[in-house]
Amino acid sequence: MRPGDPSLSPEALAAEEHARVSERVQGFVDDRRARDRVDTGRIHPYFSKLRAKLEQQMDAPPLFDMPSLPKQMLYSWADKARRFAATGSPGGNLSQAPTPGEKLAERGRNNPEFDRLRTRAQAGEELQDFAHGVSTMKLVVTLELLQGPDGTLREVKLMTRSGNPAYDDYVLQSVPPALAKFPPPPPDALGVHTDGIRSLWSVEGRVVYVRKLSEMKGTDTAYLTAAAAVGLLAGGFEETTGDVYVIDVRNPHFECRSRLLRVY
Repeated sequence: MRPGDPSLSPEALAAEEHARVSERVQGFVDDRRARDRVDTGRIHPYFSKLRAKLEQQMDAPPLFDMPSLPKQMLYSWADKARRFAATGSPGGNLSQAPTPGEKLAERGRNNPEFDRLRTRAQAGEELQDFAHGVSTMKLVVTLELLQGPDGTLREVKLMTRSGNPAYDDYVLQSVPPALAKFPPPPPDALGVHTDGIRSLWSVEGRVVYVRKLSEMKGTDTAYLTAAAAVGLLAGGFEETTGDVYVIDVRNPHFECRSRLLRVY
C-alpha cells in the first residue's frame, strides 16, 4: 500500500464493495432457488436414486457410543415436554394430521369411558416413535457434493458437523464408494450443468429399537412373551417389502437417513 495507489481511490473501493455485495446477493438468490427446487419437487429422479444409494452404502453403521437406553428414554421424555411447552403438542407441529390417540382424545373429551383406550393408544404411539428413533438423540451432518456433469464425484465438503467425529468420518467415507459405480444423470436433467452438479444433503443418524420378526429365533420367544405381558409388544408392517417389525429394546442398532436439501 502506497500513497497514490489507484486501488485505494474512492472509485476503486466503491467498485470493490459493489462487486462483493453483488456476489453475496447472487449467492442468496442461488441458494433460494436451489432450496425451492427440492421443496417443490422439481428435481430429477436421479437425485432420489442417489439418496437411496447413499443410504444403502450406510446400511450397517456402528452405534458410535450413543447414550444407553435409559438416557435415550429420558431425552425422549424431555424433548416431548419441551415441544409441548412450546406448541401445546408433543409432536411440536400442530399442522400435522392428528394421530389416532389425539382423535380418541377429541372424540372422548367429555366421555370418561374413552380414557383408558385413549391412554393406551397414545402410549403405543409414544413407544413406536421411540423405537423408530423419532424422539431419540440424533447425529446430523450436512454435506455438499460436487460432481462432474457425468456424475463423477469431485469433492465432498463437510458443511456442518454432528459433534461426533467418528460419525462424521463414517459419513464422509461412505460417499465415494456410493457414487463409484452410480449411473450418470441425463445431461438435460434439472441441476446438471456443463460445469458439474452441486447439491446439499443432510445425513441423520439415530438409534432404533426395531427388528424384523423373521430374524428372531426360538431363543427370542421368552422376550416376546414377556413384552406382550407388559404391553410392550408392538411393531409395524412394511407394505413395500412385506416385512413385519417388532420392538426389541435388547438389540439397538444405528440407522442413517439422508435428505436432499438443495440442488443448484
